[in-house]
Amino acid sequence: MGLRDTVKEWLKEGKDIKAKSPLCSKRLVVKNLKQILELLEQDSTYVAKERIKFLINDIENTDNLDGGKL
Repeated sequence: MGLRDTVKEWLKEGKDIKAKSPLCSKRLVVKNLKQILELLEQDSTYVAKERIKFLINDIENTDNLDGGKL
């Protein structure tokens, strides 16, 4: 039985499978930080500030995110 079959069986049994949030992966955090740095270098401080708020919120609320629905 492969992994796909195992997961399908778990779902049939009603098991709750928590997927890690792709929004909080190291790659995506670094990507966001690079974009924020670029905004700051362009003197777009307000937009950079808002991006930082969104990033913090995404990281803090990782448990509320469902990676399978993104």
